[in-house]
Amino acid sequence: LAVVEAKRTSHDPIEGKQQAKDYADALEKKHGQRPLIYYTNGYKTYLWDDRFYPPRPVAGFMKQDEMELAIQRRETRGELKQYPVNKDIVERPYQLLAIKKICEHFEEHHRRALVVMATGTGKTRTAIALVELMQKANWAKRVLYLCDRDSLIVQTKRAFTKFLPNTPAGDLRTKRVDTKERVCLSTYATMMNLIDEVEDGVRPFSPSYFDLIIIDEAHRSIYQKYQ
Repeated sequence: LAVVEAKRTSHDPIEGKQQAKDYADALEKKHGQRPLIYYTNGYKTYLWDDRFYPPRPVAGFMKQDEMELAIQRRETRGELKQYPVNKDIVERPYQLLAIKKICEHFEEHHRRALVVMATGTGKTRTAIALVELMQKANWAKRVLYLCDRDSLIVQTKRAFTKFLPNTPAGDLRTKRVDTKERVCLSTYATMMNLIDEVEDGVRPFSPSYFDLIIIDEAHRSIYQKYQ
């Protein structure tokens, strides 16, 4: 499922990148499956799924089922452009164009996209339509929707219930994690507390628990305080 190249703490983990790739090449040749690649010095850890994305720093390792899902998706996830946008959720041309551009961006192996829309133009509905499309295409199983105010959580949960009634959405401010829920709503502060929690030696969220993270009103505080 994965190979880890561990360097001394005094070394830059990037020094292990080529060595980790060599191990992955050998394992793929032996077992017929390309493993995920990690390289680390114990302080900094990089994840490299070289079938889709360039290396990136991560806070820790995937759990076994998450590794299995990541490898399975190499074969099972569809092309986003082949899935129609649900026009019962959004129908304005600029909303459809925004979703189209985001999907094109992701399929070019980028991991982040910024959507700028004026107040009242339907950002939440655009996000909900994107979630539905990515779930249908098997790109996203679990989604985290972050807001900077409690009132936005209430509004967003109401919108998800209305437009995606068959997709369970939970409010992390008021209850524990439910693995059945496909959308989790949270404020930044609540999420920061939850990712630091440990119960029986296990954190509720690994760095790969969520497949898609949507940050609402990102300009307000995400870059200044939470990064």
